[in-house]
Amino acid sequence: MFLKSYLLLPLLPFAAAHFLLNTPPTIGFSDDEEGTYPCGSFDITDRKTVTDFPIAGIPISVTSTHPEDTWFFRVALLNNTENWVDLLPAISQQGTGDFCNPSVPGPAAWEGEDGVIQIVASAPDGYLFQCAAVKFVGGSASMVGTCKNGTKVSAEFTDEKLVLNAQTTSTAGGPEATEMATKTGGPATQTSASGSATTPNAAVRRNGGLAILGGILGVFGLLFI
Repeated sequence: MFLKSYLLLPLLPFAAAHFLLNTPPTIGFSDDEEGTYPCGSFDITDRKTVTDFPIAGIPISVTSTHPEDTWFFRVALLNNTENWVDLLPAISQQGTGDFCNPSVPGPAAWEGEDGVIQIVASAPDGYLFQCAAVKFVGGSASMVGTCKNGTKVSAEFTDEKLVLNAQTTSTAGGPEATEMATKTGGPATQTSASGSATTPNAAVRRNGGLAILGGILGVFGLLFI
């Protein structure tokens, strides 16, 4: 019985999260509600923690528990939170663990404005969301002490486009990507391809993933009873 308990403990962090927003600080995180647009069930206007976003660039760091994700980094002004602007092309990540882009630039015309960063993960269990409250400022790019990818993580830009608001959830783009976004935490250039696809809403796809995870944990439990 003790063996079963101890061996399952390392699995708990991965069983309890889809992705974590490490930098900038999240407005809020709920594993059960992370599939709720636009900010994982948290109030998009929450300003309890506001991070300065230098137009020259800010690091964005996430941790994923999925073997693959497509990331969309978007921003909106606080007074117009349905008019999202892409900060970068979509990024396709392979491998679980930390992914960090050290310098994501902001819209130059927004200096002095209050805004929101939205991190969207197109994951095997659907769309997942977290947000960060920011204020767009001038000056040099913001830096963090450590910004690097996990040892098993690689990423590249893809042409996939996100059409996502309170009424619509879909992606469009080809499966191929030709430029590396970062294998060491560095930036890259935009690429393009062709094709299209539509992905169901997160609410439709989450339950199946949770059922599979529950089955896996059940098997581990039976092995060590």
